[in-house]
Amino acid sequence: MYNTIAIEIMRPRLAFTLLFFLQILTVCAQVQSVKGASSSNASGGGSRDKGGSSSSVGMAYFVADVINVLGSWQQRKLKKKELNPSMISVDILAQAATQPSQYYLANPRVRGTWGLFSTDFRLNYLLQETANGTEDLSSFDWQVLQLNIITTRHVMGRVGGGFMKENFGGRKSFFESTYGLLIQSNSKKIGGNIEYRLAQDFDTGVVARRELSLQFEKRISSRGYWNTYITLGGVYQRYYESITVWGLQAGIAFRIFSPPIHYEP
Repeated sequence: MYNTIAIEIMRPRLAFTLLFFLQILTVCAQVQSVKGASSSNASGGGSRDKGGSSSSVGMAYFVADVINVLGSWQQRKLKKKELNPSMISVDILAQAATQPSQYYLANPRVRGTWGLFSTDFRLNYLLQETANGTEDLSSFDWQVLQLNIITTRHVMGRVGGGFMKENFGGRKSFFESTYGLLIQSNSKKIGGNIEYRLAQDFDTGVVARRELSLQFEKRISSRGYWNTYITLGGVYQRYYESITVWGLQAGIAFRIFSPPIHYEP
């Protein structure tokens, strides 16, 4: 009878232990799964014939019109720099995210803004602890050109395009689009930022990475041109539509405005 009772007690514990170890094995396979998906996409890729042609003269007129529109738009944006110092600025961000005991994600980045236009470069570095040590992967993400569509004192909204370069697996480059919204108080003491990224291989139709991040920020120092913020939020990434990474994110941001902010810190 005692043996029967002992077996009944041990069954739920045994089941819990098996589930625990299965979860560990699943988690430990994530970084390797991303690398494997990247290699598979690179080897299975093809090329698509993009047909179609257009008149070179008509294209020249179109390009000239676009340049004229962007030039006028840029002038209007720059006229707002006294009211909105973000029109001419440089952002330097050091942010890191963690899913405790599983992932560590670092995203140092720099962004320059000049009126209508911005450019944004960052390193995406993912580190994972496994039973056999650590696994890591990284990519370079450069938003070559972003357009600051909304530029009020309280709201900055931008869309952009560039590329993501994998430093693992197939080591391919993908077109990456971004959509971002920054909301700040009138004095720029506090604010919130949301950003969505999409990196896609148009040859194979594979989405290499989706990303959504959300941060709250608070200014802790302001000295003329130089402003320092702390950030707190979260980030969600999904690689090759099957491998998910998420974590709580915190960091520090340095912003250089021109002209300087004249509000009280």
